[in-house]
Amino acid sequence: MEDSDDGDVSMLVVTLGDPYGVTIELLADALRAGGLAGPWPVVLVGSNWHWQDQLRRLGHSLGTEIEITVLRGAQAASELLRVRGSGLYFVDVGSQAGEAPAETLTPVIRGELAVGALHWLRELEAARRATSVTTPLAVVTGPIDKYAAGAAAFGYPGQTEFFAALWQSQAIMILAGPKLRVGLVTNHLALRDVAKTLSSDLICAKAILLARSIRSTYGIERPRLAITGLNPHASDGGLFGDEEHQIIAPAVQRAQTQLGLEATLTGPLPADTAFYRGYRGDFDAVLAMYHDQGLGPLKTVHFDDAVNVSGGLKHFRASPDHGPAADIFLRRQASPASMTAAIKLAADYLHKFGENTR
Repeated sequence: MEDSDDGDVSMLVVTLGDPYGVTIELLADALRAGGLAGPWPVVLVGSNWHWQDQLRRLGHSLGTEIEITVLRGAQAASELLRVRGSGLYFVDVGSQAGEAPAETLTPVIRGELAVGALHWLRELEAARRATSVTTPLAVVTGPIDKYAAGAAAFGYPGQTEFFAALWQSQAIMILAGPKLRVGLVTNHLALRDVAKTLSSDLICAKAILLARSIRSTYGIERPRLAITGLNPHASDGGLFGDEEHQIIAPAVQRAQTQLGLEATLTGPLPADTAFYRGYRGDFDAVLAMYHDQGLGPLKTVHFDDAVNVSGGLKHFRASPDHGPAADIFLRRQASPASMTAAIKLAADYLHKFGENTR
């Protein structure tokens, strides 16, 4: 391990998520293709037993092709903060109970392995604070199984909420493909709870986060945002509800006033046309009121290549916009497009920081 006392270093961290999925397969392919290379340490976090087991079953020979330094224990985070330059590291958070083929594990054990990788980021954050590290951190998360994570007492409805708590930031979930980008006001919430959760304050805050995240992540100087209504036809003047008039329209006006020339906001618009207009280029992003209102259109046109970006956080976090995909586990049928795009966005973020600090 190459150490130095001179300056800080950026870092790319990739968590492996649920072991019963396609993440290890996709990362192994990315490593062989050089897709994780960069002038910074790349840190994989997960069960090393499953990493090795799945590489073997996939027929990969990364152990002889690529040097990976395996770290274990409470000092792994502090050791990594002393690394300078490029290198590939693996932080092993596996357990003896988890040393069995992934498809044979109980949901609880699978959840514990996935959540253990996330909890290691708490140690990294504590080490960064203790040593006053200020350089950027980019995290790409492998998908978790929400049922398995819940069975392991994860305590969060999704990874976006975990990172908002970890980094003490208000976050917005953004799903982005090549032609359509969608932000969400509410994330993982029962549909019956959406209307009573919405407020002008929440919508205003999410609109501002979306505008600033699109600008910082994609370099769009003055993003154009569409804000959807909640009800069919954006309520058609009050025929199908009053949330548009009472809650959404005031929030759009307030967000526009606060953003000024930073962005242009339009809405509330009927959701059945707003996404098509975003897809054809009228808007740089669409802010949806709830999960499936936004993700249904997004996944229709960008099922394989969309990326989940958590906007508004103090560090960068992205993930592929798909689940573990246990149904195609080790079948070599998974599309690498979404994982590749997430890693590229993370690398772009770290490169951008380097350019801004030279």
